[in-house]
Amino acid sequence: MNTVGTPENPLQVAVVGSGPSGFYAAEALIKSGPAVRVDMFERLASPFGLVRSGVAPDHPKLKQVILVYDKLARSPEFSFFGNINVGKDIMLGELHQNYHAVLFTCGAETDRRLGIPGEDLRGSHTATEFVGWYNGHPDYRDRVFDLSHEVAVIIGQGNVAAYVCRILAKTADELKHTDISEHALDTLAESKVREIHAIGRRGPAQAKFTSRELREFGELRDCDPGVDALELTLNPESEAELADKNNVVSAK
Repeated sequence: MNTVGTPENPLQVAVVGSGPSGFYAAEALIKSGPAVRVDMFERLASPFGLVRSGVAPDHPKLKQVILVYDKLARSPEFSFFGNINVGKDIMLGELHQNYHAVLFTCGAETDRRLGIPGEDLRGSHTATEFVGWYNGHPDYRDRVFDLSHEVAVIIGQGNVAAYVCRILAKTADELKHTDISEHALDTLAESKVREIHAIGRRGPAQAKFTSRELREFGELRDCDPGVDALELTLNPESEAELADKNNVVSAK
């Protein structure tokens, strides 16, 4: 019997999921030796996961990592199979029968619920839905968002929350020069939203926005960003957190 990992019997690995983690795993496997073959399976027709459907459409440079993935995809040791739903179109047992190893790199596709009253009311949506909608994700492009009211509330203080705020705050003219999907552009062009509130569970010391994301609000054509000075007051716990030399926020 030939040893696994030799030219006569290469290591066969199935990677389920085609986002960044899947491609990085595939790259590491292929670079580990000349006798490795990687087959990647993706539920959708196209690869790249959140790089394609999660990055803000006005940040095209962040998507340039796709060029690295494209180079890997051209490797003779790599094959991509789209429109394959593992667990439906092909069973896990079948993968185990045909591969030496199976890696699941599909991530978490469900949102973390807030657990507050009114979360399921009409007009309440998850970031996954809204971001997927304006990026043209097949699962969300047909969703309907009512933007006929003047006030929108975004719960969260990370970069995704900043993406959503910025997309809502931009004019149609600003958005049309981005990679935003056409159906979302048409809807946002008719948006009546004029006031956007970003609400965080904790204080400014724990905010996950990057400085770049915050600065961009000051560059928008019709956006007048504001912060309540009282909300910037640090409690003793936050001061101690920022004083910690290992705190990445304090190092910025």
